[in-house]
Amino acid sequence: MKIVFVHQNYPGQFLRLSQSFAAEGHEVVALGVVKQSRLPGVTYYPYEPVPGPEDPRHEARFSPVVPRLRRAYGVALKARELASQGFEPDVVVVNTGWGENLFLKDVWPKARHVAYFEYYYRAEGQDLDFDPEFPVTNDEVIWRLRLKNAMQLGALDAADLAVAPTRYQRDTFPSYLRDRLAVIHDGIDTRRLVPDPAAGIQIGKDGPRLSREKPVVTYVTRNIEPMRGAHIVFRSLPYLLDIESELQVVVIGGKGNSYSGAAPGGLSWFEHFKAGIDRPVDWSRVHLVGNLPYDQFVRVLQISSAHVYMTYPFVLSWSSIEAMALECRIVASDTAPVREIVTDGVNGRLFPFFDHKALAERVRETLAEKEKSAAMAKEARRIAVERYDYETVCLPQWREFLGIK
Repeated sequence: MKIVFVHQNYPGQFLRLSQSFAAEGHEVVALGVVKQSRLPGVTYYPYEPVPGPEDPRHEARFSPVVPRLRRAYGVALKARELASQGFEPDVVVVNTGWGENLFLKDVWPKARHVAYFEYYYRAEGQDLDFDPEFPVTNDEVIWRLRLKNAMQLGALDAADLAVAPTRYQRDTFPSYLRDRLAVIHDGIDTRRLVPDPAAGIQIGKDGPRLSREKPVVTYVTRNIEPMRGAHIVFRSLPYLLDIESELQVVVIGGKGNSYSGAAPGGLSWFEHFKAGIDRPVDWSRVHLVGNLPYDQFVRVLQISSAHVYMTYPFVLSWSSIEAMALECRIVASDTAPVREIVTDGVNGRLFPFFDHKALAERVRETLAEKEKSAAMAKEARRIAVERYDYETVCLPQWREFLGIK
């Protein structure tokens, strides 16, 4: 079969599917904004977003629409070029978050068009109004959400099939649309993600070498910002360090912005959160390692004695399920996306999102109740393998959904 994947930052969520179908001999083509991609067996075509109306004074106001339309036109023009050369795919799979699928059905009308959705925005009851510390004070923020959703609805209209990776993410859509969306996760490699009691890692050039011999608390986020609860984690640091004198904390994450906008006062979120800690912190025991290569990320989680995962009601991070596969002792925020994968007292411990002292107490319990914590960690891995393993669970689901034999 001829299969097209479209993602402005290709491969994105389509890495494993692209590799699998190419290895099976299908003709796999990909389109994206990145200049090059070298996945074996995948023919990649970069495209340029078309020029659009540019007015710096109103860039934020029109950001939910104009960049997406520029990509939609750009990728459609590249697709039309391929169609003129005789290329007609059987299946086209697009991450809709960037607007790229809007016109592709018109270019390739005979193909089955599949829309991959991550999130439907709401002014109330999800991420936007979740945190009273960072309230929305500009009505236009809400208006921009409606524009984003308008683009999502257009994407759904241009699709034959639609899919979301988790039930929570599917259920952010209006009830009258949910039946149109299947739930299939991207999948994780549980054969590679296995616990290693002998693991160790050197922290930086001059830092300590950490292993399972002494307690290590880990926390992972793409960037240190509110969406993933970094402010709560930072406030918990003095209380975490009080648990044991030899306890170390490793924070994986950059100091930029992914989801939460700019921090107040011209500071980075890291600087803002650090200034808000109410007690002294022994920073020699807190290791801010930035974003790590994947193998080092895995090694850090393999030495973890308690792994903290936090999120607003928003898109669930891959790292949360990867941590489960690695038999991490999970301590997580009691929020809707998390409750889909973690049951308190069964495969992890949950705590109220805004209670940094409760976070520290759940970590203390995790370290103190070693046998119970180990049993919950094994159950976490069992769930990760049973529900989210790429080869045995998710790939067969994707194959059936896409009609690829």
